[in-house]
Amino acid sequence: MSFLGEIKRRKVFQVAAVYAVVAWLLVQVADVVLPALNAPSWILPVFIFFMILGFPITMVMSWAFNLTPGGLVREEGVATPMRSSGRKIEYVLFGLLAVAVIWVIYRVEFDVSEKVVDSSVRAGPAAENVSNVSEETTQGFLPKSIAILPFENLSPNPDNAYFAAGIHESTLNQLAKIHDLVVISRTSVMQYAENRPPISEIAKALNVATVMEGSVRYADGRVLITAQLIDGQTDAHLWSNEFNRELADVFAVQAEVAKQIATAMQVQLLPDERERIESRPTESTEAYQHYLRAMSLPYPLSQPEYWPALINSLERAIAADPKFAEAYAELAFAYDNRAAIEDIDKAVSYAHKAIELDPSLGFAYLTLGQIDSDYYARQEEARAAFAHAVELSPNNSFILSQHAYRLADNGENFAEAIRLLRRAVAVDPTEAVLHMRLGFVLMRSGNFAEAAEQMREAIEIDPVNYHEPYLNLATVHYLDGNPGEAKKNLDRAMEIMSSGATYRVDYVAYLYGLLGESEQAASLLARLEETYAAGRQSSARIGWAVLGTRDKKRALRNWTMTVDGYIEDDQPVTPGRISRFRDNWLNDPMLEEPEFLELRRRLGFKG
Repeated sequence: MSFLGEIKRRKVFQVAAVYAVVAWLLVQVADVVLPALNAPSWILPVFIFFMILGFPITMVMSWAFNLTPGGLVREEGVATPMRSSGRKIEYVLFGLLAVAVIWVIYRVEFDVSEKVVDSSVRAGPAAENVSNVSEETTQGFLPKSIAILPFENLSPNPDNAYFAAGIHESTLNQLAKIHDLVVISRTSVMQYAENRPPISEIAKALNVATVMEGSVRYADGRVLITAQLIDGQTDAHLWSNEFNRELADVFAVQAEVAKQIATAMQVQLLPDERERIESRPTESTEAYQHYLRAMSLPYPLSQPEYWPALINSLERAIAADPKFAEAYAELAFAYDNRAAIEDIDKAVSYAHKAIELDPSLGFAYLTLGQIDSDYYARQEEARAAFAHAVELSPNNSFILSQHAYRLADNGENFAEAIRLLRRAVAVDPTEAVLHMRLGFVLMRSGNFAEAAEQMREAIEIDPVNYHEPYLNLATVHYLDGNPGEAKKNLDRAMEIMSSGATYRVDYVAYLYGLLGESEQAASLLARLEETYAAGRQSSARIGWAVLGTRDKKRALRNWTMTVDGYIEDDQPVTPGRISRFRDNWLNDPMLEEPEFLELRRRLGFKG
């Protein structure tokens, strides 16, 4: 008998087919079951390896042995191949194939669609992820969304109150690392720190499916953390747990909470995300305590008086642990956003140090993007840094809005900017600044009606602390041909601004000038000139106010100096300021005159 005939006689092909189908089914089941059991990510590859390793062993066994009515015997002991044993193998094979077909239908029907969505998110983390998250389910809330309420402080020592606030911020950041999860921002949940209505009301206000609440007790080097996950529509408890550990084990607790929440919410946790969640940010409990103090402070961007305390705590954290990457990233961001020129070199150094220690920190890339854009006019590098920051931190509303705002303000990719800001608003729905920025981007793209809606939403959330929504609403009315409403909102912006304010005062002056109030524009220009010294940098900062005075000769001199400085890259100018001038964003007839057209063409205007 030929070798091939002998293989057929010994049923090697049938055994190979049975083994292949069984192994495939086992791998498919393991792929579903292991993540649900929070098994380590290395188990599945090892399991697949042993499945592959077992194949040649099974083939050797099928050659050497045969299945008979008397059991498994060596091939030499079988005088005649047993027909019944061959039929049994065939029946087993057909049965397994039927199971495999059913399994494939099940995965296609219930699982594949989710994986397609997930893969599209990772293929284009900025655009596709935003569109998926911004779509609400038919129940009226964001799918796979969670609001993590401020943790109750149960520490006996009142000086340890910072610990609960810091653990809350750190836990929120852990869950925000999961791309498939929508995590409501800290600024939107802090309103419930003292006054806490029913969970269903919170879920409705924040548009989320689930709400997590918990408490922290820190004393004598031990931490007691309790947490529970609640369905936002039914108030049903989906998960709860209690952790009583040494302070050194708090990172393991936070990682465990993140993984258990992901399982309870049926969120896919990918291996790289699991690795980031399980990694320890520092081995020093002293450094972590300083870091928690920094994270517990009010956000200095809205309350600048907290910059010194924040920076001091973060510097003490890296002094205690020079390899504490997250502390370096936060410190870099602080030095950049404190807006002192002398801090920029520190910000760059700390951002690079953070990335060297941990390349997954989106805040570090955000800082480099801001510095590249604002101080060095390296726009391609800035865009790449912003995009990478969004990819690493898809739930950080500030990172999303910074990237989107700059895209639009530079006159680039309005559609992408709008998608990013819609996601930012989804994860931080009660932050007035985000609605204002979304309205600004919509205005820049020409969608005046929705832009006005977003400005009004920002004003409704906070009618007294921000002048920008009123300024932008005035701009929308001006562009839409309603000067009366424009003037009314511009006056309101002036009422809110402090007498010493400089931020966007030049635009207020410019709009007053376009509305025929050149004396008001001149008064605001004088305020700015008291603040800024003469020179190219000053020419950029006061340029719009000069245009507001409608003094053509002075405006031409000022903008010529600004454009020269931008092109020569001696004194970089904020790209948004340049793009607005280049595009004549308020349809100023003065900028259509030949001298100004020449300046605009030098900046790339094609008209």
